[in-house]
Amino acid sequence: MSFVNVARIRTEPSQHVLVLAILLGLSIALNVLLIVLVPAALSSTTPFLLAWLAAFLPYLLGCLFVLSTPQPRGHWLKLELGIIIGGAFILRAMLLPVFPFLSHDELRYLWDARVTLHGYSPYTTIPKSSVLIPLRDTLLYPNMGYQDVPTLYPPGAQAIYIISYLLAGPNPFFLKGIFLLFDMASCCALAYLLWQRGLDPRRCIIYAWCPLITVEFAIQGHVDVLTIIFSILALLCASATWRGARVVTGFLIAMATLTKLYPLLLLVVVIRRRDYALLATCGLTILAFYAPYLVLGHGNAFGFFSTYVDQHPTNQGIVPLVNLWLGHVFNVPQSLVFKREFNLDALIALLVTFVVWILRWRQRISMEAGYLIVTVMIFSISSHVFSWYTTALLPWVAILVSTPWQRGMGIQAKGLAVVLAWYFVCVSLISYLFAHSGDWRIYYTIAYYIPLFGLCIAILVWFRRWRKNRTDRLNVENLIESEKSVPLLEKEGSI
Repeated sequence: MSFVNVARIRTEPSQHVLVLAILLGLSIALNVLLIVLVPAALSSTTPFLLAWLAAFLPYLLGCLFVLSTPQPRGHWLKLELGIIIGGAFILRAMLLPVFPFLSHDELRYLWDARVTLHGYSPYTTIPKSSVLIPLRDTLLYPNMGYQDVPTLYPPGAQAIYIISYLLAGPNPFFLKGIFLLFDMASCCALAYLLWQRGLDPRRCIIYAWCPLITVEFAIQGHVDVLTIIFSILALLCASATWRGARVVTGFLIAMATLTKLYPLLLLVVVIRRRDYALLATCGLTILAFYAPYLVLGHGNAFGFFSTYVDQHPTNQGIVPLVNLWLGHVFNVPQSLVFKREFNLDALIALLVTFVVWILRWRQRISMEAGYLIVTVMIFSISSHVFSWYTTALLPWVAILVSTPWQRGMGIQAKGLAVVLAWYFVCVSLISYLFAHSGDWRIYYTIAYYIPLFGLCIAILVWFRRWRKNRTDRLNVENLIESEKSVPLLEKEGSI
């Protein structure tokens, strides 16, 4: 089905290549502008952010072009994929030499590696601790944030930090180079997953050329790049039939979990009956990575996590925001509001997870759709929703995206819901514009309320069509029963 509500654009394959090349050229030009506009210390980031937003224009045009043109064949497909994947590498490599300035999380990654290699646990020893004074330097310690709390990042991510530190010391550019390799692997794995699902592999452009990803990973160096590649590979292996596929799937789910925790919910969408090998591999892998830190930390290997989830910043998910608003409206004491929030979050998580598990068990939804739903659920109840978190939605958007409107049939519920997820990813970067503002209402309206309103419409459309289909099915069944009874009545009448 075409993404746009028009006939597919009929062009020569050579014209496809030309269009993609032109759009890639525009993206590269905007990347150059981004490099020029990188702010100096204490300077305004607004010009950079505006140019970053402008970079979404060629990206979205490229995505719409791919979605509205037929998949080419033979060498033309390889050529277009080469432009998309090669362009993704160019867009990332250009930004790699830029020092991270919007977030200094990457410096904390390297600090954690240094602490671990000196025999301390980053989950129990805070950077400000007096025992770590000999480890302080002029690059990592003064520039990283959260110096008064232990680390948040799970052991799988710590392993990559340590490898980078062992190979190149406290070099943020080397660590970003490692992340770039993982990110390019995500682009290729997504293209293969699309081909395996019988979809146009060019759809990987939705992930590969996204400006949010190129900046957040190539400049800022966020760890989410690891979560994405392991999640994609896990779903690739989950549908494989070769011997040992379930063991490898369990290992990959564990690795994704060891970088961000929430991918443990992948188990809900891939689990089968008697899937003991998958569960055992997943559990043992997680235990093996946590064991050294449990020893170093004397049983504590979760660090800042419990405090992190109890925070209430301005960039929290929509469920905590609504809960706070209701508490304000009805003058509920803040302590009760926070207690109710925990219970509400737990209820939503259990309910959504159970529904997705039932739907997957009955094979009513795909693995990708199930994982997209549980990931959106996690973001909706999260205490923090940074823009780089949302990049985890893009691989599943690339697989599931379809037209939100079809001539003669109106709104398509599934297509609208997936497009809204894509919209949320794209607009999430404007949170940087409100980073130093006390009033986030405009951001909430653009990033939260508009998608929520659209999702309500999608649910309403789906429910009406489900009820109509159910009524039609019952009418058909009644008609068949009545036709079966006619010969019996005629036979009784003849007797």
